[in-house]
Amino acid sequence: MVKPLIVCLCLFLLRSAHAADVAGAEPKWMQLAPQQRQVLAPLAAEWDGFPDIQRHRLLGVAKKYASMTPLQQQRIQSRLQEWARLTPEQRKLARQNFRQLNELPQDERQAVKSKIQQQAQGGGGSPVAPALVVPPLVAPRAAPAAAPQRVEPKQ
Repeated sequence: MVKPLIVCLCLFLLRSAHAADVAGAEPKWMQLAPQQRQVLAPLAAEWDGFPDIQRHRLLGVAKKYASMTPLQQQRIQSRLQEWARLTPEQRKLARQNFRQLNELPQDERQAVKSKIQQQAQGGGGSPVAPALVVPPLVAPRAAPAAAPQRVEPKQ
């Protein structure tokens, strides 16, 4: 009986130690390699304030950057620059639009993406880097209709 308890305790401690290693593991700006800093330069001023998960994702982008085509690299740089220029409110709207877009069925999602690309091309935007923030294209989901109230006849 004691042996299974010890095994469980050891597994718990190992898991806790691993979680502690992962938490806070993402490097600060000055700890990045020169190649990473070059790719992520538009975000330099904000890097140290990003949550670890966001830094981890961006480091993944920087890791893949060298193997991208020049067009893909240009797109990444343009998007990072656009993101860096956004206000916190615009970033919130962009995240909201992204979530709403991903909740749509695929055919509706493609229609909305086409509309966004048309707006970007028609508005002087580059087809390589369409605008990140657009007015909400997805109508907010309506709240379910309330059940009709039963009206008692007056006596």
